[in-house]
Amino acid sequence: MRSEIGKLTLDETFEKRDDINQKVVETIKKETAEWGISLLRYEVRDIEPPNQILNSMTLQAEAERSKRAEILTSEGTRQADINIAEASRQAKILEAEGHQQK
Repeated sequence: MRSEIGKLTLDETFEKRDDINQKVVETIKKETAEWGISLLRYEVRDIEPPNQILNSMTLQAEAERSKRAEILTSEGTRQADINIAEASRQAKILEAEGHQQK
């Protein structure tokens, strides 16, 4: 099991649980066939990463949230600047049209 899980990233380990189970069953079947043992099923239930990895995952999630917040803030600021510029432009157009009508 460790050799199969060791080949994957942590995210892949969670995503490919069924593949891991199947590969472990195949490997154990092959190794125990001479002994008359037949494995029918294997299930990876709980994967508990070390605390260092959990901390890294937490930091990564916080960084992603912070990044999304910065992007949303900058997009909001950009849109506000565009709206102000459009309003100023429209005001100048209306003012010019008002002077032409006099």
